[in-house]
Amino acid sequence: MEKILKEKLAEDMPIYQQEEILWMLDHVGHPNYKIRDDLIFVSLARAIQEQLFTKDQFEFVVVEALKRHKKEEVGQATLIRSFTALLFANLLNADAKKNSLYFKRLSSHQRMALFEQGLSYLLYENDSTGYSEEYGWVHAFAHGADLLVEIICHPDFPITRVNEVLQVLEKIFKRVDWRFISDEDWRLARVIYQAVLNERLSQTRVAVWLTSLSFPLENSIDFIQFSNVRSCLLEIYLQLNKEKVLADELRETIHLFSY
Repeated sequence: MEKILKEKLAEDMPIYQQEEILWMLDHVGHPNYKIRDDLIFVSLARAIQEQLFTKDQFEFVVVEALKRHKKEEVGQATLIRSFTALLFANLLNADAKKNSLYFKRLSSHQRMALFEQGLSYLLYENDSTGYSEEYGWVHAFAHGADLLVEIICHPDFPITRVNEVLQVLEKIFKRVDWRFISDEDWRLARVIYQAVLNERLSQTRVAVWLTSLSFPLENSIDFIQFSNVRSCLLEIYLQLNKEKVLADELRETIHLFSY
C-alpha cells in the first residue's frame, strides 16, 4: 500500500480507491513519521485541498474520521488524536470554502460534531510532547489549536458561541502546567488573530477577555501559565500589527498584561 500511495503522491491528478483511503485513515497515527507525515497525511490533506476525492469519498472520510478520535492514552494514541484533529481542520476548511467541491458537504450533524470535538479536545489533552525522538512531531496542542482556528472562522459556527472559544483558551492556559516550547502558544494565538482578521471576533471583546484573566503568581506553575499567555499575546500583537489593524484599545491592554 505504501508503494501505491507514494506513486500516487507523485502524480498530478491521482485517483484514490476506497481501500486506499481506508488504509490511510486506519494509519493516520502511524508511529513512523516518514509514513505518517510524509505519505499518509500529506496525501489526505492534498486530496482535500486539491479536491482529488469525489464527493462521496469526502463524505466517507468524514464518517470514518469521526470514529477515530481517541480521547485517552498517550504515545501512539496521541498521534491518532493529534493527526485526526488536523484532519478535522482540513475537512472544516473545505466545507467552508465556496470555491471548493466540498463546500457545505458536511451535514449539519457532522459539522456540529466536528465543532464539539474541537471545542472539547484540548480541555482534556494531557500529552505535552512537541517533538519526540521516537515518533517525530506529535504536536497535539498545536494541531488542536489549528482545529480551533477552523471552528471559530467557519461561517456556520454560531457567532453567539465565539465566547466559548475564548473560554476554552482560558481553561487551557489555566490547566497546562508546563511551558510551551514547540510554538504551541503561537498556534493558539492564531485562534484569536485569525478570528479578528476574519471578523468573527472584535478586538474590544479580546481586550475585555484579557482584562478578566487573573493569575495569582504565587508559585512556579502560576508563572509558567502566565508566561504561556504572555507569549501568545505577543504573537497576536505582532500579527495584527503586521496587518496594520491592531486597535489602540487592544494594544494598550496587551501592554498592561504584565506581572
